[in-house]
This record gives sequence, structure tokens and C-alpha cells, in this order.
Amino acid sequence: MNRLVKDLEKRKWHLSTGFVGTPLLAPVLTKFGRKDIAYKLLLQETYPSWLYSILQGATTMWERWNSYTKAEGFGDVSMNSFNHYAYGAIGEWMYNTVAGLELDPENPGYKHIIIRPQPQTKTKEDKVKIAWVKCELMTRYGKVSSNWKLKGKKFFSSVEIPANTTATVILPGQKPKEVGAGKWEFMVGLRG
Repeated sequence: MNRLVKDLEKRKWHLSTGFVGTPLLAPVLTKFGRKDIAYKLLLQETYPSWLYSILQGATTMWERWNSYTKAEGFGDVSMNSFNHYAYGAIGEWMYNTVAGLELDPENPGYKHIIIRPQPQTKTKEDKVKIAWVKCELMTRYGKVSSNWKLKGKKFFSSVEIPANTTATVILPGQKPKEVGAGKWEFMVGLRG
């Protein structure tokens, strides 16, 4: 993990991964305690990065980091999808980690939902840039939502659980709470 972080730092927090590595990058960083670096990569605005494409006008994730630039127009269109999973896999991380909507491997199909939002933590050199999230997902039981906002040192969360399902809600620094169908509101104080 230290070597990966050092390599990313050497590249000034820019992506150098391809189709195989990109979908794994943010989940691996998060799993091994470097969610701060995953957020730093997510929020990087210069080439090559996820936000670079958005700043060039993208509304989907492209097959190449520079499929289109305002300065140079379209790249080689013979190898250029404008809606590609590999680089777009960051969306899965945003649903699972940022919003916290997780599948429960013991109860597939969203019969039981795990909601574990993991907001960006403030570091000395970085300001928190994602201060709120609204996320919803339609399941076969109905809508699941995870919305949260940071306000000072308080974390406010609201979740919606569809009928005939249950959820485990795990908020930062808190013990898991079991809830049933309905709308739930939470507030917790954050450390640091």
C-alpha cells in the first residue's frame, strides 16, 4: 500500500491505470485505510483524472482519459467509447463508499441493506470538497436512499428503506443500528 501511495504521489495524484487497474484503485485504497487518497484521486481536476473528463464536457465516463479535449477536440475515434465501464467504475465506489449503499452478501437482492457512508475526512493539505451526498437506488422492493451532509463537526444522515426489507446503518464512529422499512434520520458528532 505504501508503494502504491508513493507512486500516486510521484504522479501528483493523477491516474496512470488502465482498464484492469482503474476499477480496483479506489476500493483497494479504501479497504486498506487510505480512503483519503481515493477521495484525492476522485477530486483531481487535471489530466488524467475523472474530473478532467467532466470539465471537458463529459456526462459519461470515456474509454480514454483524453477522448475529447476543448483544446484538441476528439482523439482517435477508432478506439473511443464515450460510455465505458472501466473508468466509469468509480461510480460503483461512489455508491458503495461515498453514499454507503452496500449489498449484504448474506441477503442478496437488497432484502437486507447495509448503509455505511464514508465521508471525506479533512487532512492538513485538503479541504473537504464533498460536504453532502444524495443517492438513491431502485431495488425490486422499492427505493433505497442514503443522503448525508457535513455541517461543522456534525454528520447528518437520512436513509429510506423500502417495505419488506431491513437495513444495518453504520455511521462514522458509531455502532451499527438495525432498522426496518421507513425513513430514518440520524445525527452524530465527528472527531477531529
